[in-house]
Amino acid sequence: MSNLKYMAKSPLILAALAKDAVRHIDFVQVKSLNAGTDGAFDTALLTATTGEHYVVRIANTQSAGTEQEVELQALRALGSEGRAALPFKITSLIGETKDDKGARALIFDFVYGSPIDVSSVSGDSELARNIGLAIAAIHNLPLAVVENAHLPEFQPNDILNARIAELDRFAATGKVPSALLSRWEAVLEDVNLFRFQPTVVHGALNGDTVLEEDGRSVAGVLAWSSLKISDPAEDLAWILGSENDPFADAVLASYVANRSGSDNALRQRAVLYSEYERARWLMHGVNKGDQSIIDDAVQMLNTLAEDVESGAIGRLTAAPIAVPISQPIVEESFQSFVTVESDEEFEIIEVNETFVAEEAPEEFEIVDDKTRPIELPEKSDNELF
Repeated sequence: MSNLKYMAKSPLILAALAKDAVRHIDFVQVKSLNAGTDGAFDTALLTATTGEHYVVRIANTQSAGTEQEVELQALRALGSEGRAALPFKITSLIGETKDDKGARALIFDFVYGSPIDVSSVSGDSELARNIGLAIAAIHNLPLAVVENAHLPEFQPNDILNARIAELDRFAATGKVPSALLSRWEAVLEDVNLFRFQPTVVHGALNGDTVLEEDGRSVAGVLAWSSLKISDPAEDLAWILGSENDPFADAVLASYVANRSGSDNALRQRAVLYSEYERARWLMHGVNKGDQSIIDDAVQMLNTLAEDVESGAIGRLTAAPIAVPISQPIVEESFQSFVTVESDEEFEIIEVNETFVAEEAPEEFEIVDDKTRPIELPEKSDNELF
């Protein structure tokens, strides 16, 4: 598989491949899923006669294929015991086949839920507490889950050195305000802030990969290709970057209450990582030669620097502690592998946003069959792990 984009496959073709991969399931509807990954994946949502939903996905580039293989490795590593320890749904691979060019078509069960707008979640909400519980559950997984699967492992010194190297690259652009460079350098010079116990981390948590249900519970977590042993603060950076302090405090309180051995500098590092994301966006624009991304990143960095200089953003402080809540639920997985033939009896429909639902969706309106790939969280060109 090369890095050249394949011609996008229609939902009908994806549905036919899915049918050949899981012959025991009859599909009656197919809808393409929007993504925004520059054609890295062709993806569609399938509705079975039973009302259940499935996702079929084909990687179109070598890097996307590698990411997909790593995610499969991570899903296998979690196994039934790991899933039982997590209070949310994780997808399972239920079948696979290959298209006429040898590309793998993978069929997963669909994870229901809605993306989370962290800016609007109340600090006293049940959802905020359950997000903290969900992240703690991931970090409480045994290290052997990652170790036995030979997934990446990083120690505090590895992480500190990588962050220092990133800071050097940020500074070399000449576009990061000196106030931010000094702020970040001061954190990195305090080695005591990087004395922590590495844990199992998801590595790509954000408002799109963590799904909520009824505005109360965490329904599912997507995109497991970055599963590793690393700094637990990485999974909390999106919370600290929300600029919703009551929400962040509630999530961290629930997290600490449900996570044994949480270190006192967790908040400092999470804030650092959340601020780094602006500079990583800058590096992404520089590496791609995209002036619009560069301008956007520079504006965000300048705004952050102004907040630091005015005192609107204070010194980094440790997270508070609160009482534990809720219990995990059990999810099981099933896998099967079959071959490919053709099938054409499907109703086709297309949407422009990721499909979310709490129950089986109503009938869909028929539209054209253009395909757009599903969105997966983008890794920074400069992220080392």
